[in-house]
Amino acid sequence: MSLTGKTILITGASSGIGLATARRLAKEGARLFLASRNGEALAELAMELSNCAALPVDMSDVAQVKAMMKEAARLGGFDGLVNNAGRAYEATVENTDLAAMDYIFRLNLTGPVLAMQEALPILRARGGGSIVNISSGTTLMRLPGYGVYSSSKRALNGFTLTAREELKHENIRVSLVYPRLTATAFGQNKVPSGMAGGVPGRPAADYTKGDPPEHIAGLILKALLEGGAEYFAHPDMQKL
Repeated sequence: MSLTGKTILITGASSGIGLATARRLAKEGARLFLASRNGEALAELAMELSNCAALPVDMSDVAQVKAMMKEAARLGGFDGLVNNAGRAYEATVENTDLAAMDYIFRLNLTGPVLAMQEALPILRARGGGSIVNISSGTTLMRLPGYGVYSSSKRALNGFTLTAREELKHENIRVSLVYPRLTATAFGQNKVPSGMAGGVPGRPAADYTKGDPPEHIAGLILKALLEGGAEYFAHPDMQKL
């Protein structure tokens, strides 16, 4: 199977894993719809890559997500959706800010679920396709300070694997990719918690020592091509 001639929509495409994925899929011959709230970065990426379109969107905003998907359909639709946009929030349960929690769930869960809903008529019209949702290694752990972020991604796991069962007879393949610590600006882009590091006495994670985002981009490519249920950044994660 090849991505040549296929169109893939990537959310969170302007940086980190999304950016690496866009570059990798472009090399594989895919046409790309690049979605992100950073319109300026998207425009620059669209100039770098050929055969793509920039779709600025805040994935935490229901109206914007619906408008973005409508525009993607107007531009010809797509064969695959990569739900990658997301942010972290680090705070103990006791100190969790409920407004921040609401935002994280809208961005990390509601946005991807809505994107899946809006994508289904488009994929059905093409006779099938692929949806790849980006989870987190924290969903396989009990990590203090990550209750909000991990819970949002655990919920996404549940929706993803349920949708996989519901759609398997329609040639629509739904997959999960589990990154571990990745060398991106993810840590810098956390929603502020008002606490240094989120958990007193624990140093912040050193993201520079994480996996290169290109490693996760390779897993996303594999998920799009194979359509398996779950793809882990490292085999030992399955034992957590």
